[in-house]
Amino acid sequence: MKVYLSNIPNKVKPNPITIRKISNTIMNTLVDISMREFAEELTVNGKTVVLAELKEPKLSKYTEIIGQELIMLDFDNKDEYNLYTLEDLESDSLMQEYACFIYKTFSDKNSNVDKFRVVFRLDRVVTTNKEIEQIYQELFKLYPQADSSVGQTSRMFFGCNGGYEVIDWDNRLDTVALLQTGNTEFSEVLETVSGDGDVIEESLPNYELLKKGKYDIVKEKLGNNFAGDFPDAIVAGNYFKSLDMQELLELPEGNPFMDIFHEEESPSASVFLNKEYDTYLYKCFSKTSLFQGDIIRVVGKLLGIKSYTKIVEILINITSSTISWSSEIGEARLNALELQKALEKNTLILNFPELNTYLSRYRKEISILLDLIFDYTYIDKQTSEVKYMNFLSIKSYTKLVKDNLGYNISEGKMWNILNVVTVTELIHKVETKKIPKDILNGLINKQKNDSEQIRTSNVYIPTIDIQNAQAIAEKMVQNRVTISGLGYELIYRLFGEEKARRDFPQAYTPLEEKGLITMSKQNKNLPKSSIALEKAAVKILVTELETKGYVFESELISKLAKNRRMKAMDTKKRFEKIRADIYNKYDISRERLTKDLYRDLGIVEKYSPKVVLFRRE
Repeated sequence: MKVYLSNIPNKVKPNPITIRKISNTIMNTLVDISMREFAEELTVNGKTVVLAELKEPKLSKYTEIIGQELIMLDFDNKDEYNLYTLEDLESDSLMQEYACFIYKTFSDKNSNVDKFRVVFRLDRVVTTNKEIEQIYQELFKLYPQADSSVGQTSRMFFGCNGGYEVIDWDNRLDTVALLQTGNTEFSEVLETVSGDGDVIEESLPNYELLKKGKYDIVKEKLGNNFAGDFPDAIVAGNYFKSLDMQELLELPEGNPFMDIFHEEESPSASVFLNKEYDTYLYKCFSKTSLFQGDIIRVVGKLLGIKSYTKIVEILINITSSTISWSSEIGEARLNALELQKALEKNTLILNFPELNTYLSRYRKEISILLDLIFDYTYIDKQTSEVKYMNFLSIKSYTKLVKDNLGYNISEGKMWNILNVVTVTELIHKVETKKIPKDILNGLINKQKNDSEQIRTSNVYIPTIDIQNAQAIAEKMVQNRVTISGLGYELIYRLFGEEKARRDFPQAYTPLEEKGLITMSKQNKNLPKSSIALEKAAVKILVTELETKGYVFESELISKLAKNRRMKAMDTKKRFEKIRADIYNKYDISRERLTKDLYRDLGIVEKYSPKVVLFRRE
């Protein structure tokens, strides 16, 4: 890869005179260098870099690039209410999947907050300034804490002398997936005109006005003719399904009529009432454009929206209806809307900083997930109780969230998201006795009895108590819990058996019943292998502390992997589930190494800002 790398080394942040010397000479030193060599020059020798190869020897944002293969995000953390720390980065799945290495800046030395840069290698050489700018802008949306001034192709980045920490040399930033996120956002239509240039008239049918985003005109036309007052969106949705959509949407009169979703020569669409469910259905019989659905599906198809809840909220608006949020599910939805608003505007950190620590990197995904969970609830017409329509597997949730986001997410990431919102009790897993019998017998029990299945399924309900979630997150932050470590074992060790069984009801039971694991006689809630891993970890930890007074966490995991004859990555994942408990039991401090701490502990190894374990005097 090619970069401009200054031949002027620095031991401190360059002053204005040095900066001038660097800027006057850096364009003379274009190098073709490996990622490891680049990291060494930048973070050990303190050199300065320009990441793009330019067509002219001129440091200007207007200078066109020949190519650029690296980008950096700068986390200066000047806003104390909107921090992104190294601890955040450690548990950030996106960073772990795409970034190559990190380094602390010169400014970090005397700072109370983390100041560092993250280096990404792109999956290809980008050859236009505009595309580099787009890549940065999409990253700034994901990481609003990053310094947004660094997105210029001609930007000089200063190095440091503190070394670097490798995430993965082979990581590559998926530019195609990243840039696709920008194409999924819809801008508001400010003024819509007809093909002849005339402003839209109220004479257009309501379904056409909805397609064009003219909700205000539809609302004015409908008046209070379809208005209602509902305790929650579920009751409202059932009400709208019972209305004649041909009248509400001003669909063509009579049956059949020309389908509103595709052009055709002969009419193939009809609206009819399904009396069994008291629901009006739209059906197109065309062989090339088959479709059937209630008013929720019709409006969703018109607007390109897949969330049931969002569609109902649009119908509430245009019909001048109101929601009192008086039911239990209504109150939960109101709280969810407040949470979604805070996630969208990234203001959660102002009042709930610890909760923000765990939710901020998944803001869009969590907002969509909450909509989905509310989407799959309904009112039992016989008992008037809220019930849960369907179970969605991790695979299904992943697909639905992906469809709403417009770009791929992994099932592993979806698993992390479900775990964090479950553990913070924004959603709950339904107790077995409360699961509808058809779902319990047709899915849960069936899966339990299937010899090919190991884990059992869950049915989720929304609860959304932000104050309670913040209290749980505070304890998680105190114990440096990472999202990837969440599971029965960690929650049992930190919060006790009751919460662990509630959050992870399947736990180890299916594995134990099938003879795949053995539970410990010492503690029936933990596997025998976990107790053995803990004992081995404690023995290594105590020995290292008695010998040196400190041990790097990565070194502890490496020794533990050899001791247990396990792969390092598997050991790390399993150790994350028990480390907080161990550190609490043995009064262990866990901190990222600073120069001051390096001196205080008398560390003999070469300085590197790794996580170190020690006991304070």
